[in-house]
Amino acid sequence: MSEAVSYKQGGDARAISKIATEVYGGFRPMFDAHGWEAAGEKLMTSAPRLIVEHYGSIRAFEDAHLGGQRVDDNLPDDVWGQGYSVLFTSFWGWSPETWGTVGWSGDRGLSRRSNLLAQLTDPFITVCYVTSNKSYIDTDLKGKIAGFYLVSHQTGDRDEFTHPIHHGRDTDKWRHSLKALRAFSYLPEHRLSVSDLDPELLARARSVSAMGEILTDAQQIELLRKTPFMEVDVYTSPSSSEAKPNEAASPKGMVQAGPASNEGYVVSGGTQWLPRELYILRLSGDIGAYLGKPADNRAIIKVGLSASPEIRRQSIQKAMPRGSFQWKVDRTTTSSGHARYPSHAIAVQGENAMKSHLATHAEWLGGEFYLASEEDIETAWHLGCLAAEKDIERQ
Repeated sequence: MSEAVSYKQGGDARAISKIATEVYGGFRPMFDAHGWEAAGEKLMTSAPRLIVEHYGSIRAFEDAHLGGQRVDDNLPDDVWGQGYSVLFTSFWGWSPETWGTVGWSGDRGLSRRSNLLAQLTDPFITVCYVTSNKSYIDTDLKGKIAGFYLVSHQTGDRDEFTHPIHHGRDTDKWRHSLKALRAFSYLPEHRLSVSDLDPELLARARSVSAMGEILTDAQQIELLRKTPFMEVDVYTSPSSSEAKPNEAASPKGMVQAGPASNEGYVVSGGTQWLPRELYILRLSGDIGAYLGKPADNRAIIKVGLSASPEIRRQSIQKAMPRGSFQWKVDRTTTSSGHARYPSHAIAVQGENAMKSHLATHAEWLGGEFYLASEEDIETAWHLGCLAAEKDIERQ
């Protein structure tokens, strides 16, 4: 006799409903995508049992669809829909986990900050692109709009709002600062270049960098709003009276315990509009040492689907202790020359095809991880792409 399914009526029911609505477009399409049977009036009540049978738990169901992010009532609100002012500027990099401020330099900068505070809402959004004239900057970020802060009118010195690793660098710059309350990163696969937003912005790059520019163009703001983003940690000084336990970032080995992030992808109109990609991640390093047995020229891989394979890779890597083993993106739908799949349900067909082949021909290592030969990796990928494309043709 099967065990009765136990789940919290509030949180789990909300999670199931949200995924069904935003990912699949409703309970019926979700049931169809999984091949589940239930009478129309029993879809919602049957879903928890079927999900647990298929995924093992409600949590695993969430992990499969949201990359480990928890669905609850605290998902990021639509910060772009609150009527906040929008400031545009450039940074030398993008690391909000250690840099929780927007600042200005010198006497002109102090005057500029005062003038802006008289014009901007409290709080306001600051959009940051990464300047391309510094050789040490991540090349993938150069010239790209990396993310944005929600910034308060709380003034202070730069070092009050940044991690000590920055305090000895460029000591004369950005001293006249404002405290950032929250930070959001655009998904790597969807980052805009400066010219995407405004082809003429680069001509004003020096002024934008030093002073910032208020954006009022509705089309530009809507483009920034519609670009998929996710909330990330923003640095909060441990000495701040407003800081909550475990809220500060943990850079350079300064580890602080805390709950897993409950923020997921955000895109205007809901995540059902966010295309998905299939992906294969590959673990690099001495695989035989990792396994504790000879790898026999096989690789450890993870297969799946995601709106952002790179963010998925980062989240898995962060769960591992620092060392020589690194997860790399082996291939994705777009890197293989295909267009992203228009819905989660279509991508599921491709993911299932990959898993079906690997389950038979490779060694399962748990979850979506396999020890596979190069031939089986190639075959699984081919079958996955083919299954997804066929599903598109049927629709």
